[in-house]
Amino acid sequence: MSVIYIISQILAFISFLLSLIAYHRKEKKNIMLMMVLSNVLYLLHYVLLQAPSWYMTKVLAILRDSVIIKKDKKKSYALLLVFAFSYVVLWILNYENIFSILPLLAALIYLIAVWNWNELVVKKIACFCYIFWLVYNIYIGSIVASLASLISIISSFIAIIRFKNKKTSHKKDERLCWEM
Repeated sequence: MSVIYIISQILAFISFLLSLIAYHRKEKKNIMLMMVLSNVLYLLHYVLLQAPSWYMTKVLAILRDSVIIKKDKKKSYALLLVFAFSYVVLWILNYENIFSILPLLAALIYLIAVWNWNELVVKKIACFCYIFWLVYNIYIGSIVASLASLISIISSFIAIIRFKNKKTSHKKDERLCWEM
């Protein structure tokens, strides 16, 4: 095992921890800030592993999340189209095999979910996208990123259940208030 590989795995682990924490945050801005930090570390991880499909996707993810943090409540669909087009161009330029499409497809699907920001939808889509990332990480041989993807799938399920339970609890509380 080379030193570069070990460093890449350490970066993947730290990035994983940041993304795990992100989906259990409550405010959109905090979630997206954690994701920017996570994506920066994952970018370095995939550069070290020489996985261009993934690291170019991460560059766009960093830009995307930074824009989402800064954009106001108005939806800029022109900017959404620019990001979507950029992902498609990356998809075309980096096509090697079916596995090289997975990170780009996951990023494109996730882009649409986070752009419109519905917390439950984002968590569900993230869970779905982690499956693509799991397959790609297994393919490129990143042990830590593969385990991180698997744990992220489980964590996303937990976040979805917690979110739904919180919503159900609030509805019960509202009903009780009206009954009094």
